[in-house]
Amino acid sequence: MTRKAWALLLAAVLCTSLCACSNGDEQSSDGSVQSEVTSSADESSEKAEESKKAEESKKAEESKKAEESKKAEESKKAEESRKAEESKKAEESKQAEESKKAEESRLAEESRKAEESKQAEESRKAEESRQAEESRQAEESRRAQETQSSAENVKPQESSEQSQQQSRQESHYVPVRTGERADTSWFNDAVFVGDSVTLKLSYYADYGSLGDAEFLCAGSLGYNNALWDIDHPDNVHPYYRGGKVTVDEGLRMIGRDKIIIMLGMNDIGLYGVDGAIDGMKKLTSRIEAKCPDATIYIESVTPMLQECQLRDLNNTTIHQFDQKVEQVCQQRGYIYLDIASAVDDGYGNLIYSYCSDPGAMGLHFSDAGCAAWVERLKDTVLQ
Repeated sequence: MTRKAWALLLAAVLCTSLCACSNGDEQSSDGSVQSEVTSSADESSEKAEESKKAEESKKAEESKKAEESKKAEESKKAEESRKAEESKKAEESKQAEESKKAEESRLAEESRKAEESKQAEESRKAEESRQAEESRQAEESRRAQETQSSAENVKPQESSEQSQQQSRQESHYVPVRTGERADTSWFNDAVFVGDSVTLKLSYYADYGSLGDAEFLCAGSLGYNNALWDIDHPDNVHPYYRGGKVTVDEGLRMIGRDKIIIMLGMNDIGLYGVDGAIDGMKKLTSRIEAKCPDATIYIESVTPMLQECQLRDLNNTTIHQFDQKVEQVCQQRGYIYLDIASAVDDGYGNLIYSYCSDPGAMGLHFSDAGCAAWVERLKDTVLQ
């Protein structure tokens, strides 16, 4: 081997040795760094894990507290709701008890007043009956004296007004008599419809003068307002079985075979004679539709005391109305009952002793007036 070759070989050996040493140092250094990095990574991982756990624990604690707070709030609300409900029930119970006591007190007061009213009514009827009898006797005595005076040719001068009244009297409807007279039992299947005038007759009939007749009456009732709907704010419909009913519906519910009507007094002043007749036609048409098998009787409107007459409601307009009512009855096949002539004084005025309110309206009846009314009914219903 040449010197040059040996030099190259030596250089290669040295180079190799140096590279090996260099590599060893580098490997040693890398191992140390790697160890440090690994240690640092493990430590960071542990801290991260601890931090994560701490965060999760914190969230769990917060969630737990929120849940407990929510439950506490719900419990509080439930307790408040329960107390409110108990308070409400206690208040309702208190009000119900107070209402019950008030109702019992009201019923007791009404019962007491009803009893007092009944006693007062009985006392009033007895007094009216006594006064009526005295008036009747006085009236008979007066007429006897007038007859005697007339026989002695003492003839009073008749005024123009008396002549007109006498003319009206002569034109009164005179029923055709059959000679038959109805007894009390005839009215057992009858129902009377009327205003406050007929309402007085119903009180009088409580003693049996009209059998088991039914009454469907109301103060201020007339042919026209009887046509109003049941929910009309100003209606004056009569009561039947604890509630208000229209006349036609009430008659259907009662179901009697004979319907006896006296209305018009409360129509003439408000609607005039023709308006009253128009209302009469409409109401009776409704009644016929609801009670097709019933017989309809129409009573004349009765007169007033002479001194109580008004501009639009007076004995002249009442007489005019009655004449037209009779015509309608003839046209429609109703039976017309002339009650007016049984209670007038011969001049178209209500007999004074037959009136229970001479200082007021002068058109409602005393017991004596009701007695005359009943007698006329018994005399004419079989015509």
